[in-house]
Amino acid sequence: MKVTVLEPYGYCSGVERAMKMAIETKENNPTKNVVVLGMLVHNEDSLRTLEKHGIKTIYDKNCSLEQLVDKISEPSIVILTAHGHSKSVEEKLTEKGHTIVDATCPFVSNSFKEIQKALNKNSYVFYVGVKNHPESTAALSISDKVLFIDYKAPEIPKIDCKSPLVISQTTLSHLEVFDIYMKIEKEYPKAKISKGICRASTSRQLALGKLDADVDLIYVVGGINSNNSRTLYNIAKGLYPNKKVELIQNASEINKKDLLGLSHIAISSGASTPKEVIEEIKSSLLN
Repeated sequence: MKVTVLEPYGYCSGVERAMKMAIETKENNPTKNVVVLGMLVHNEDSLRTLEKHGIKTIYDKNCSLEQLVDKISEPSIVILTAHGHSKSVEEKLTEKGHTIVDATCPFVSNSFKEIQKALNKNSYVFYVGVKNHPESTAALSISDKVLFIDYKAPEIPKIDCKSPLVISQTTLSHLEVFDIYMKIEKEYPKAKISKGICRASTSRQLALGKLDADVDLIYVVGGINSNNSRTLYNIAKGLYPNKKVELIQNASEINKKDLLGLSHIAISSGASTPKEVIEEIKSSLLN
């Protein structure tokens, strides 16, 4: 059997930075309570790695980050996730005596800075994203002039502004936002379109379009909460409607019966999927 691992794979720079910051924080403060507010990255294997280093994850899908702060029982070193956060979260943590370590992805930070620049010019911002995703929530918290457009059910806001900034959540694909951008430009011809998709996501998406014709099965490897992994899965399904596409988290989810009679498998992976997970999957397929 032939197994092709699409590159790049392993952590993107933003995730690698966040994981390194968290682990080094605990190593430098071995006697202190170190916690992550929310999911540092959207990958269960990565979260287990943090747990092995003694770093707790404070997360409840039914709670906002502000509400999660109340679940931290003692003064702690609190790591804020790669997806960004609101100023109110930092303020509440400070009020409660916690020490903050900000692991926001630099690319996400740049996106938020671009939003703020537009707001400083008294403009509006159309933010195309995933409803309730932490990055979208953080972006919308910047100002009430940041208006949300759900990429799954887009409705273009009616505003008194001829040239709003249009920017998207960094983990979406150009394919997912292209039609929405076209609709916005039709209603607002002078809209300023920003290319907000991060390079790590884009490179993985482009790699999917270059598969050999003889590929029988495409595994997309990523966490169940990972939007960029889900995006890769949707792209693969769209590009290759006649091929089998599976979204899995790790090697334990491979069904050997599905491999019978196959000769070529391709593996794509999300930006928060550890390299070791991909290598374990490849080894499992070849043995």
